[in-house]
Amino acid sequence: MNILLLENEVYTRRFVRKIILESVSDSEVYDVSTSREAIERSRQKSLDIAVLDIELGEEDCLNGLETAKIINAMQPKIKFIFISGYSEYAIEAFSVHSYDYILKPINVIRFKETICSLENMIREEKNKLDHLQKIVVKNKNEIFFIPVSDILFMEKQEKTTLIHTEKDVFHSPETLTELEVKLGRNFMRVHKSFIVNKDKISRIKDIGNRSYEIKFLQTNKVAFMSRYKFEELKNCLIPSL
Repeated sequence: MNILLLENEVYTRRFVRKIILESVSDSEVYDVSTSREAIERSRQKSLDIAVLDIELGEEDCLNGLETAKIINAMQPKIKFIFISGYSEYAIEAFSVHSYDYILKPINVIRFKETICSLENMIREEKNKLDHLQKIVVKNKNEIFFIPVSDILFMEKQEKTTLIHTEKDVFHSPETLTELEVKLGRNFMRVHKSFIVNKDKISRIKDIGNRSYEIKFLQTNKVAFMSRYKFEELKNCLIPSL
């Protein structure tokens, strides 16, 4: 579990971080104090859960809800838990499909139950996705059943998504975001217009202008990656570097 924690109060942040680490097995908590840091971390890491305080420091130009909407646009699968000393934000919080809304002072038992329940739900979702065998694409009078293991990458092109295998290209009316939620952990969104199969990558090349080119096994096809995703992909493929 990769968990983002946004809380501007130092002692509260330490307290919440401690509860999360005690509650969620095999977790990495990225704790930050500003909306800017939270958004930047969301560009760098694939996150499962975001625990966000709503009222941030006076110097912060965004509150936790506004920050959540930006993060949700980048990572649609992320689950949100909001923490606040005020109840009036509760209705708006559910506009970003929040899992829970917890009032301060934090009830430790309630918070632990929430975070554990959410962890279990996410792990079940991931297990289901890992067992997905085929993507179904309808094209006029034909239906294609594409083995997920054959997919090299997916590419957004205008209003169509191109699904690339070694030899073929299939046109899907579904968006990258819609397809992304169907895919398992072998796939990663590396650019606003590309999702790649990490198991099929043969080479990553820096092509300048803060962009990277991804090449795949047994084909000349290429995908492109933004600089924000380079470190994350590198850590997935070769974590010791």
